[in-house]
Amino acid sequence: MASPGVVSAITPTSSAGSDQAVAAAGGEEARRPVAGVAPAVMEERKRKRKESNRLSAQRSRARKQQQLDELAGQVAALRARNGALGLAAREAARRCAAVRAENELLRARSVELAARLDSLTDLAQCLHDAAAASSFAAAPPMMMAGAATVFPTGAAAAAAGFMMPQLPPPLLDATTMGMHCNYYY
Repeated sequence: MASPGVVSAITPTSSAGSDQAVAAAGGEEARRPVAGVAPAVMEERKRKRKESNRLSAQRSRARKQQQLDELAGQVAALRARNGALGLAAREAARRCAAVRAENELLRARSVELAARLDSLTDLAQCLHDAAAASSFAAAPPMMMAGAATVFPTGAAAAAAGFMMPQLPPPLLDATTMGMHCNYYY
């Protein structure tokens, strides 16, 4: 409490207030004992302020250490995740290469099978042509004209006078009848 004739100075009541008092009063002048305040009280306030500052700095260091520990944990977790993703990416690339190789094999097999199918189709056509040539060589022209249509079967075919062409024996070669086949299987 200030006396009526004394220049008033702000008396600190907390560590924040004391810093403000020193800054507001211009530095050294605020550190002079205020009239009416005992030096023992000032020393006690100074000691409390130092203790408060020490505890505040300790809490600040603890917060910074906690943040550093959290960041180190995040780094470790991200490195582990990065490693797992890298492993997964390498595995996916390996599987992709295997699938591509299998696709190439299947594509080559498809081309081979298509060529074989074409060859078998040509052979079947040659055999059909050879059979048709041998079956219809002595057939009347009317029967030759109807050869492209579907022949009736059973009793209806016999009553109409149609005869189904006979297939050549299995060992008959189409080239012996003067026909040429492009069969290469």
